[in-house]
Amino acid sequence: MLLSVLCLASGAVSATRLAAVQVRGLDEEMAANVRAALSIEQLDAARRADLSEGRLSFYLRNAPREVREALEPFGYYDAEVTPEIVRDGDAVTVIFVVVLGEPVRVRALDVGIDGAGAQDPVLAALVGDFRPARGAVFHHGQYESSKAAISRALNDRGYFDADLSAHRVEVTRAARAADIDLRWTGGPRYALGAASFEGHPFEPGLLEKLVPWKPGEPYDQAQLLRLQESLTDLDYFNAVSLTPEPDQAKDEQVPIKVVLVPAKRSIYSAGVRYGTDSGAGVSGRVERRWMNRRGHKALLDVNLAQYKSDVTAQYRIPAFAWLDGWYAIGARASEEDIEDITSQYAELSATRSGRWRQWSLLAGLYLKRERFDTVSGNRIGDYGYTNLVYPGLWAQWQDSDNRVYPQRGLGLTLDLRAGTSALGSDVDFLQLRAEGRYIRALGNSNRVLLRAELGTTISDEFAALPPSERFYAGGDKSVRGYGYKEIGERSGQFYLSRDGRHVIDPVFGGRHLAVASAEIEHMFTPVWGGALFVDAGDAWDERFEVEVGVGAGLRWRSPVGPVRVDLAHGLGDAQQTLRLHIVIGPDL
Repeated sequence: MLLSVLCLASGAVSATRLAAVQVRGLDEEMAANVRAALSIEQLDAARRADLSEGRLSFYLRNAPREVREALEPFGYYDAEVTPEIVRDGDAVTVIFVVVLGEPVRVRALDVGIDGAGAQDPVLAALVGDFRPARGAVFHHGQYESSKAAISRALNDRGYFDADLSAHRVEVTRAARAADIDLRWTGGPRYALGAASFEGHPFEPGLLEKLVPWKPGEPYDQAQLLRLQESLTDLDYFNAVSLTPEPDQAKDEQVPIKVVLVPAKRSIYSAGVRYGTDSGAGVSGRVERRWMNRRGHKALLDVNLAQYKSDVTAQYRIPAFAWLDGWYAIGARASEEDIEDITSQYAELSATRSGRWRQWSLLAGLYLKRERFDTVSGNRIGDYGYTNLVYPGLWAQWQDSDNRVYPQRGLGLTLDLRAGTSALGSDVDFLQLRAEGRYIRALGNSNRVLLRAELGTTISDEFAALPPSERFYAGGDKSVRGYGYKEIGERSGQFYLSRDGRHVIDPVFGGRHLAVASAEIEHMFTPVWGGALFVDAGDAWDERFEVEVGVGAGLRWRSPVGPVRVDLAHGLGDAQQTLRLHIVIGPDL
C-alpha cells in the first residue's frame, strides 16, 4: 500500500473520502477551539464520504485563516499553520501542524473603579487580582471573566448606578503588545430595604423574622441568598424567588420582593425497604408541612425491619426570631436486636434547634425508659430496666463545594449528653461523641475520603447504662467487614439465647469508641466508579483491641444521590466472612 504526504496537492481521483482531521502542536483547550472554527471539521458524514478535490482545496486554503482566528483568544496572533494531506487509496487524512510563535502580552493595564466603590475592599481585591496581569499573555477568556466578575460584584454590593465608562483594548501586532483601559464610574452604594412576601398562607410577621438584615444596612447579595436558603429549608415552598427593586428605592434603600409558591401541604409515603444493617422491612411516613397559619409542623414516621424498628412522632413550632430554628416536642419508640440481645425504649423529648453561621445546633431534654436483655445464670433471661433523664447538645458544621457530590468537603459533628439523678435519672453519666469527615479530589476522577469517630463515657454506674447509650462499632457506616454493632466489649463467656436455640457471646458495648476509615474512589464514567477502603476501630472498656476491615465497592451517582455498594472482609479472626454493605446518602 503506497502512502504519500503532499502539501496542498491534488490527487489523481476526482472524489475522495475525508477520513479524519488532526490538529497538532496545541494543547487540548486550543485544539478544541480550532476544531470548532475549522469549516472542514464541520462537514457531515455524507459530505465527508464524497468530497471533491476542488472542495478539499477550498477548505485547505481557508483553514490557516480559521486556525489563526481561533487562536487569537488565547493571545497568539501570528501562528504558522501548515496543512498536510495523507492519502490511503481514496481516503484522505488532513493534518494541520501549528507553530504558535510568540504571544501577545499585556503591556499596559489600567483597571479601576471611580466613585464610592473605590474604597470597597471586596471590589479592590477583584481589581487587584485582575487577569491577565501586566506582562502576562493576553488571554481573552481571562479578560472577559475578570471584567464580568467586577461588574457582577458591583451589582451584588449595591452599586446599581455603576457604569462601564472606559472599555478599550488595543492590540499592536507588530509589538506583540496589548494595552487595557477598563474603568467603572458609579454612584453610592445602596442599602437593603424592607422585604415583602407574596404567595404564602401564613400570618403576617412569621416569615419576616427570617430576614437577616435591618433596613438601612449596606446592600449585600449574600444576605439575599441567606434569606432564600432559610425559606427553602422550611420545606413550606416549591419555589422561592427574591427580586431586588432598585427602581423602587427610597432614600437609597432597595426593597426586596419575595414571591413564594407553596408546596403540597401533606405528604404520604410508604414502601418496602432493605438495609444491610437493619434487614428487610417496611416504612411509612405522614408529614403535614404546615398545620396552621402560624407555621406549625407535624410528622409520623414508621420504620419496621428485622433488626431495627422505630416509630417517631414530632410536633414543631417555628422559632425564627433567633437562630432560624424550631421548638419541637417528640415521642419515639424503638427496638433493636444485636446478636440475639434485644433492647426496647420509649423516649420523650423537648428540643430547640437553630443555625449559627455554618453550624446546625440542637439543645434538648430527653426522658427515656429502656428495657433490655440481661444475663441470668448461663442464659439470656431477665429483663433490665433503666430510666434516664438527660439534657443533650448536638452540633454539626459542614463546608463543601457541593452538598451531594463534593470535590472538597469537611464536616464535624459533636454530641454531648449528661444524665443526672438530680433530674430523676437512674444513672449519672457524661458522654461525648465526635465525628469528622474529610473529602479531597485528586484530579478530575479521583477522591480521597477520610473519616474518624471518637467517643467516651464518664460514669461510676456504667454497668447500669442501657445498650442505646453505650458505644459499638461495625456496620455500614462504621467498620465495614463486620456486622452491625458487632464490635464491642464482650464477657468472653457463652450464654444460651432467650429462645434456647443459640449459644452466644453477647456484645455488651463499650465505654469508649475509636473508629477511622480511609477510602480512595475513582470514577470510570461521570456516574459510575469504584473504591478501595480500609476501616479500623473498637469499642472498649479497659483494653483497646483494634479490628480492621478491608474491601472494595461500586459507586453510583444516582439521580437521588450517591449509592455505595461495598464488599468487605474483617481481619479479626478466621470466622469473619465477606460482607455486603449498601449505603444511600451524601458523603458528608
